[in-house]
Amino acid sequence: MERGYWIRSKPVYTSLVWHEKATSHLVVAQGEGGMAVLKIFQQMHPKQPITVLYAHASASDVDYANTLKKVVPEGLQILASEQEVLDELKTILPTMRMGLRVYVAGSEGFIWAVSEAVKVFGVEDADMMKELTGTLARSIYCVHCKAITHNITTNIAKCAGCERMLFVRDHFSRRLGAYMGLMVDAESPGELPEIEEIYP
Repeated sequence: MERGYWIRSKPVYTSLVWHEKATSHLVVAQGEGGMAVLKIFQQMHPKQPITVLYAHASASDVDYANTLKKVVPEGLQILASEQEVLDELKTILPTMRMGLRVYVAGSEGFIWAVSEAVKVFGVEDADMMKELTGTLARSIYCVHCKAITHNITTNIAKCAGCERMLFVRDHFSRRLGAYMGLMVDAESPGELPEIEEIYP
């Protein structure tokens, strides 16, 4: 494979920037994604309504809740968990108007959980801006037993479902919010390549 070969399915993330033509703005963040929210609020605030949902990530020691309370003028909701954020999205999205722009920042798993939640309400991927923050740990979908294993930081990992040792591919499913995992020792059971920490 050529050096620098681009994997088409692998998501591309950018820094959050206000979308001037939106009719309203929904900012959703988790854990270290709070820093991305602070950065976007350093930009000139749009005149349209802004709603911010923020949850502390249990895997992270960083909590921006108190700082966000000082920076976000209004429309801020501090929630206890990722699940509470997803539940709140179901409550507020039906009240949002056409032209809504969604901004999401946090771990990869969080970003794609939010993406799936807003898609149900007609928010297209083109109407979302995503910023990956904190860990590069991956969620892995086992093509053998269909289980998803979260927070994988190595090139080879054990499936939480069938316990096969999986090679972590760069092929990403937006629908599943996970990278594909294939049994690494199918032809030579028990013979594993070196396991390396590559997604810290």
